[in-house]
Amino acid sequence: MLKSIYHKFLSDQAGAIAIIVGLLMPVVIGGWALGAEVGYWYFNQRKLQNSADVAAYAGAVELRAGQDQQTIADAAFAAAAKTGYKESIGTLTVSSPPTTGAFAGDPNVVEVIAQENVLSLFSAFFTDVDVPMSGRAVARVMEGQAVCILALDTSASGAVTFTGSSNTILEGCNVHANSMANDAIAVTGSSYVETPCVSAVGYVSASSGLAMGECTYPHEHAKMIKDPYADVLEPMPSTMCEEVNVFAGPPNESYEIFPGDYCGGLTIKRTVDMKPGVYVVSGGDLTIESTAVVRGTGVMFFLTGGASVNIAGTADVQLSAPTSDDPYAGILIFGDRDDLYANHIINGDSESLFDGAIYAPSGHVEFAGSSSVGGGCTQVVAATIKFTGDTGIGTDCSDTGINEIDTNQLVKLVE
Repeated sequence: MLKSIYHKFLSDQAGAIAIIVGLLMPVVIGGWALGAEVGYWYFNQRKLQNSADVAAYAGAVELRAGQDQQTIADAAFAAAAKTGYKESIGTLTVSSPPTTGAFAGDPNVVEVIAQENVLSLFSAFFTDVDVPMSGRAVARVMEGQAVCILALDTSASGAVTFTGSSNTILEGCNVHANSMANDAIAVTGSSYVETPCVSAVGYVSASSGLAMGECTYPHEHAKMIKDPYADVLEPMPSTMCEEVNVFAGPPNESYEIFPGDYCGGLTIKRTVDMKPGVYVVSGGDLTIESTAVVRGTGVMFFLTGGASVNIAGTADVQLSAPTSDDPYAGILIFGDRDDLYANHIINGDSESLFDGAIYAPSGHVEFAGSSSVGGGCTQVVAATIKFTGDTGIGTDCSDTGINEIDTNQLVKLVE
């Protein structure tokens, strides 16, 4: 009887699936739980790596500014904390120079290792040890490319401004403002700026139109850059004025113009060949009108007595500054340091070339209209600078005699 019941029980398959499911379900649920925990570990690993990246960058910014080890470490800790790093369950090691890796011993590098002990979840059934995780990042202070746009005013709002629908391409050329204002450099409206880096003693106020090829962020609280031409003496105007200062004959007329003092201004409306030397423009403006074709090598304009420059948008201008041994080497336009707020407007057609520095330490320089100002080597050093049109600045400064402006240093994640 018992044997018969036993055989019936063994041969009865009713409910077998339920039994199998019941036996396997803990395994399935456990697999899901372990998979979820692995995802949780991955998320924390990425978070830690982000913390390390941000901390290393922040520390390197302080290193670039010449700060001590404690300040570098404090900046790294503060930056990591903002990304969610929890010091209560881990450690943050800041080393400058690094102790490991390809940049070990390099004094221009900051290494950060962020570590946290992540709480075990499902895996706690198998071990009571928290899961250690870490992220490592290395940021290096590197030499940047030359500055070609330098605003000297230390307090002006918008000391360098890109506005309207301007389209400015600065290849291999950084932008810097010595202003301490909240908008020392301003990129507004629908303007677009392409440059390796921008930096300011104060702050940078930029729309989405700022595209930097070398810097992740604008360099704020940067060191002030000294006037690269501060030691250049101004020319001494003579008491003899040139008899002719307006060149505006028939449409096909061409002229040769020689260095000298052009009292009451200098106006060019036709084709002129400017001989090398210093052209002193006083008591009026240097005006190059839209019908002008101007050529000159080794020339410098000194603007004094309230003189300013006004170059029309369709003028065809190709001018280069004196080179090498000349006392005004590299300077194409020189604004009198005593002429406060002189307003200089630069335009030109697609063939225009301004090879040299436009230097107006007390004045305002504005690139308007559709100037290209491409090719050659162009620097702009002025109290304030504004771009309202399409502009391309050339930066091939080999053999020009132009003073290279102190370069800004870049901070870059290298590991």
